[in-house]
Amino acid sequence: MSIILKKKKGLLIPKPIPTNPSQVLGNLGLGSVIGILSKQESIMNDIIEEAIEGLITEKMLLISTRIIRSLEYFVSYKMIDGDKAIKSLFLKKKAWSSFVRIEHEEMRQTGAMPKEIVEFLEKKKCKKIKISREQLENYI
Repeated sequence: MSIILKKKKGLLIPKPIPTNPSQVLGNLGLGSVIGILSKQESIMNDIIEEAIEGLITEKMLLISTRIIRSLEYFVSYKMIDGDKAIKSLFLKKKAWSSFVRIEHEEMRQTGAMPKEIVEFLEKKKCKKIKISREQLENYI
């Protein structure tokens, strides 16, 4: 691209050259548009993860989000029209004897599906524990 200068009253001013759409967009093609969409998706996932971390730290009164890695959890389910859906999530620190309950509605308020919250806990390598039927009846 060249710049054409003309002299106007002692000043050198570049002559305006009309641009075509390909110059404005440059190398933006379909790949770049897909890249932009995936970047927006990753930003949304980050926002949802921050909301999940906030919910867990608030409910369990944790000082730091790093403590999430040391949590234990189990999930209770309910049947809705023949489909299994998450009813509640029970979390505790290893040293604690009782669980903190997070209801389905509270999980939905973060903007994440309850299934995504369980996936988040798996991603953070939290330990999923198995409890007996009698223990489950005590918590529910």
